[in-house]
Amino acid sequence: MTNMLKNVIIVDGSGWIPFWGDIVIEDGKIAILRSGENTLFNEEKTFDKVTNYDRKAYVIPGVDAEMTMEKYEDELKAILADLQAGVKIEKAVRKLTGYGVGQREFTKEGVVANIAVLDKPATKIITAYAAGEEL
Repeated sequence: MTNMLKNVIIVDGSGWIPFWGDIVIEDGKIAILRSGENTLFNEEKTFDKVTNYDRKAYVIPGVDAEMTMEKYEDELKAILADLQAGVKIEKAVRKLTGYGVGQREFTKEGVVANIAVLDKPATKIITAYAAGEEL
């Protein structure tokens, strides 16, 4: 099955700023990742499913299998501490993901499509949680 996530904001996990574009997932792997609008317009008719998010959803790398709530909260605290120290969010996340074998994969062509799609209301919930607000 071939699915296209069209016009999404892509946070690829590399530490660079988010960008918008299109992602095609085929047989559980990211087959195509393109930056820009309607980059695969001519190919769309060949995909089994096309979902147009119209830049109202984020695609983020999924978490590793060993993630626990305790580990998640520790990582969140580390990111927040870096932000308070003036470190940009991209660099704060990059410190946790690292490089190389044993580290989390980025969202890129050829890797397993271990991703999450968050619509903007979900990002508001995450922001509130990170700020310690009651949900």
